[in-house]
Amino acid sequence: MKRQLFPGVLVALVAGGLLAGAAFAATQTITASTRNGGSTSGNAIATSASRITCTQASGGSPGTIPRCSVQAPGWNGVVEVGKSIGTTGAGNVVLNCNGTYPATGGLSCAAQIDDTVCTASQTISGAASGGNSYRGLAAVKANATIQCVSATGGTNGTTCGIQAPGANASMTAGQTIASSGPGTVSISCGGQYPAAGGGLSCTAQVTQVCP
Repeated sequence: MKRQLFPGVLVALVAGGLLAGAAFAATQTITASTRNGGSTSGNAIATSASRITCTQASGGSPGTIPRCSVQAPGWNGVVEVGKSIGTTGAGNVVLNCNGTYPATGGLSCAAQIDDTVCTASQTISGAASGGNSYRGLAAVKANATIQCVSATGGTNGTTCGIQAPGANASMTAGQTIASSGPGTVSISCGGQYPAAGGGLSCTAQVTQVCP
């Protein structure tokens, strides 16, 4: 027996299929650029707590390192290429490029938003040397346990400086702290080091039970 679909039913089915496809989209890529003093932002909507990774940033002046600048639920700051932050929930994501560039040049950058990925165990590292500090970042979708695994280089001791959802602590190696909810875990090293050739390094393990 031949089936007949009325136009209204067909439109509803097509629209439903399109909506279903959008609802299950796991990743989005946004791009941004800056040139001649003007900038074009990348914009997207995260549908849930998501991981945002700076995948590309280029065009900076010689000797400088361009980065992504991300505004998202629970985060407003720069993200280095290859690093990821986590949002605290659904909401708007805005990408801009951060850095300096020659008068005749410009910056370009890109980021990937993933609303499904969850990594059960991550290792993040921080460092400090020559007056500069570097922090490690991890995106979490659930309550997490953060352990300071190592912290070395300080003349009078070194600590892991941890910032996470619902948690903020300075810990020595072996100590553990718990965070609450989705967002970003960051680590930076605390301590003093010799001006000539010295530096700090620290590492933490981030574990979570993925939903």
